[in-house]
Amino acid sequence: MTKRSFFISLLWFFIPIVLLGILVEGLTRNIPTSYTYIAPYLDDHTESIEVVLLGSSQMKDAINAKMLSLPAVNLASGNQHHDTDFALLKQLLPKLPNVHTVVLEVSYSHFELPHNGPDFWKHAYPLLYYNVNAYQRTTYFKDELLFFANPPIMIERLNNYYNSHEDPAGFNDVGFDTLNYAGKFKRLKYDEEAITRSDRFKIYKIPNKDLFDHNVAHFLEMIDYLQKQNIQVVVFQAPMYTSYLPQRHPDILRRRDSVLREQIRQNNLLLFSIEEDTLNFEVTDFWNESHLNPSGAKKATALLDQFLQQY
Repeated sequence: MTKRSFFISLLWFFIPIVLLGILVEGLTRNIPTSYTYIAPYLDDHTESIEVVLLGSSQMKDAINAKMLSLPAVNLASGNQHHDTDFALLKQLLPKLPNVHTVVLEVSYSHFELPHNGPDFWKHAYPLLYYNVNAYQRTTYFKDELLFFANPPIMIERLNNYYNSHEDPAGFNDVGFDTLNYAGKFKRLKYDEEAITRSDRFKIYKIPNKDLFDHNVAHFLEMIDYLQKQNIQVVVFQAPMYTSYLPQRHPDILRRRDSVLREQIRQNNLLLFSIEEDTLNFEVTDFWNESHLNPSGAKKATALLDQFLQQY
């Protein structure tokens, strides 16, 4: 076989693979996510946004930024931790000159869960949609490829969106999913007895003082960064269902609350906690034990809005 025929054979081998990769990536990017709606909203409202919210899925599902009185954007995302929050802040705030308030989630276990780190697969999303590098290194073309960031999860999403249609989304123009009801509680028909019997749910219950010290130091650095820019920091704690509250580890809870009390005293930090609010929130407001559905988000957003208007 000549060199020329060898290279032609290689081309015929690799071209279909490349084309398949391009097709799969295109199909993946076509799946609606909060990022696909938030990105153009950011571009169109750089001069008007006054409030930025950050956090994990608990924040993402609890606050519909469209319902806040002040122009706001909710940049929270599933499993997003403070190191990713900080990267978003440092790279986006210079483009948002009128932001005066940042709302940060500090959930029950935030200080004792590992940060996302430089290899977190979801970093591909803010890089692609916001041009925010959370990888903590020089990025390359492959870092923006969504499918190859986590193929098993993306295959599941592709199947759901193009085939089974089991979990339809209904994003508004600020990236809030207005149809996000299809969780554990809906499957159990909001039956409180059935929910209580189904006592398995995700909650972190292993204290880690070393991780706590590391995460708190990073949190305080983020607070200092924001305060040097004269930005008011509000700490947000989303509602938890009644069966979740007694399962929290007392040491994890005590350490978190101790840090926040000290920061409120020293640094003018504001705390808006509805974590233990069992009066305003009922079973039909929850997606599962630790996340609200859109009905619950309507209540939580209204309460946060009242709080923000005081300042």
